[in-house]
Amino acid sequence: MFSSIDYDLLTSVVVYLKVKNIKLENHFWLMKTNNFKVFAEYYDRIYLNRKDYEKEAKIVKGIIRQFEKKQSKTLLDVGCGTGEHLKYLSLDFQCNGIDINKIMIKTARNKVPSAKFEVANMINFRLKETFDVIICLFSSIGYVLDLNNLIKTLENFYEHLNEKGLVIVEPWIFKKDFKKGYIGLDTYEDEKLKFVRMATSKIVGSRWIVFMHYLVGEKGKISYSREVHKMLTLNCPDYVKAFGEAGFKDTQCLAENLWENCRGLFVTTK
Repeated sequence: MFSSIDYDLLTSVVVYLKVKNIKLENHFWLMKTNNFKVFAEYYDRIYLNRKDYEKEAKIVKGIIRQFEKKQSKTLLDVGCGTGEHLKYLSLDFQCNGIDINKIMIKTARNKVPSAKFEVANMINFRLKETFDVIICLFSSIGYVLDLNNLIKTLENFYEHLNEKGLVIVEPWIFKKDFKKGYIGLDTYEDEKLKFVRMATSKIVGSRWIVFMHYLVGEKGKISYSREVHKMLTLNCPDYVKAFGEAGFKDTQCLAENLWENCRGLFVTTK
């Protein structure tokens, strides 16, 4: 299970970092990424006990029924991750999912055999099908990195959407909500694995740069790795304008507390 503060585990982290002479500094040029391999491999360990995917999927379904202009039958999840939302949404919709991470898509295929999955980039993916609903949840949209790519991505959503179709997007954390000096901490522990992730961040222009540090203890060994996640950070009016430039009208920004740690939802139609 996750623990908010595990003092024994944290003590081990501090000792290990000192022994290895590793400093948790916010210097991009010191960081080396590993193509998000650790993030993907341990993703479900991190989030399955933090997020209530079934509840979130139920809320998303309710929003679809509330805002749809026709009955929705087909759904595309962009940035679907390991397919946890689709596990529940596939009970009501014919589902497809795309993600740029091959490891996550492999996991998703095993979880939701009734859905179709492809490895693809949300900015320029091309599918033969079009859909009644396109969703992009848990801030996946942030990985487009800049405003131009955001508009291209939303235009791509528009092209893959059926007439009167619905788009739902959960943004990355709004720029106004940045907390300087904040350190994120996640831990996981079972009989075979001890896992720690700590993260700091900074904003450079419109990019929210997250520096993730991992300690993984298993099979009698402890390994350390680092990742840099660069996210586009904007405020609500910037997103609404981008949706408009992509062709959408009457975009609405729903509350940020629809579920725990929800960063708001943009809802719009074609």
